[in-house]
Amino acid sequence: MPAGFRGRSFQAVLVADSMLLFSAFIVALVGTMVLIPPLMRVAERLSVMDLPDERKVHSGAIPRIGGIAMMVGVMLPILLWLPVDRILTGVLLALVVLLLFGAWDDSRDLDYRVKFLGQFMAVLLVVIVGDVKFAVFPFAGLDPVSDFLSIPVTVLFLVGTTNAVNLSDGLDGLAAGVSLLSLCAIALLAYLGDGQDIILVCFAVAGAIFGFLRYNTYPARIFMGDTGSQFLGFMVGVLSIVLTQKSNTALNPAIPLFLVGLPIIDTIFV
Repeated sequence: MPAGFRGRSFQAVLVADSMLLFSAFIVALVGTMVLIPPLMRVAERLSVMDLPDERKVHSGAIPRIGGIAMMVGVMLPILLWLPVDRILTGVLLALVVLLLFGAWDDSRDLDYRVKFLGQFMAVLLVVIVGDVKFAVFPFAGLDPVSDFLSIPVTVLFLVGTTNAVNLSDGLDGLAAGVSLLSLCAIALLAYLGDGQDIILVCFAVAGAIFGFLRYNTYPARIFMGDTGSQFLGFMVGVLSIVLTQKSNTALNPAIPLFLVGLPIIDTIFV
């Protein structure tokens, strides 16, 4: 229990926690919604437009700059209410890298090798700086595994989830909806394991998703672009690892595979 809550009744703690989570949701939602209109106005000038072609269903050019608003919207409550520890430092550094490469890709359609370079850089930052990795493997006993095995598997998993959600972003609200379902499951499991920080991040990302969907429901006025879809996939992957490896170690280490199972299966079929 946080130091500030000691000596207070359970009801008071519950109300305080609920208000904090609600505040994180609202700040991320409002921050995303406030940022999207000005970003839409400058999207054409920055060449961040999704042009119609034979593989797309929209008939006009639509800004694909919503991911930037989502990332900034999520960072606001995180920086306001979470202590900057090792994990958060790694996550924030990784998000900056994803933001830079994602925005670059949305404006220039980068070669896949450059996209992978940005993803690997972001993942390595959260693994090395944030110490976010699989310390225990599913069905391999309770003994921690060596970094020589843990780090490559974690990198492969996070790059996989990042691209899985990215590839699922083909219809309005699809990537956002799939990610929202995964976040709900992560938040529920974190609640059972007393992982308040994870729940707050889940609420913040959910708020950003709802703020984005305000402009993305049919007929869509904005797309999240690779910046947003990679951000969602990366966050779901990181949160699922932190949940099982640090917050609630009683959970089966295989749970992250189920939390992101739908986009992973979709990627395999693609």
